[in-house]
Amino acid sequence: MRRSLPLVAVLTLAGRLCAAQADSAAHVLTVGSTIAGTLTRKDRRTADGTYAQAWRLSGPPGRTITVDLASKDFDAFVMARGPGLDSTGLQDDDSGGHCNARLTLRLPPSGECTIVVTTSSRNTVGAFTLAVRYGAIPASLAPCHG
Repeated sequence: MRRSLPLVAVLTLAGRLCAAQADSAAHVLTVGSTIAGTLTRKDRRTADGTYAQAWRLSGPPGRTITVDLASKDFDAFVMARGPGLDSTGLQDDDSGGHCNARLTLRLPPSGECTIVVTTSSRNTVGAFTLAVRYGAIPASLAPCHG
């Protein structure tokens, strides 16, 4: 299922998630890492009612990276936000195949951005794997049957 959040909702979400991370122990992600996490009902909600987590990502400025978000529990949806990034096009739903998300982007001049882990459906939570690798990885052709 393809979902596109209105720009105002995305910017509001990213701002709220970044503020929330400043108040608590931030989720931190580096290029080359793979994280096993869980989206829970205690996480923040987006404007459309889905649960979400913000992950602070740091890497070499200008390098191309691929972010993979995979889950057997929910239809994964990933966004990248921050200064120096195109705020309208950095989101993905099913390019990772089998209802998983894959997003390729060039890190901004600061080398930092926020990766937002969320779902395509309201009220769904569960375990996920978030991986960040150098380089562009093509979209998967495996269909989503979820």
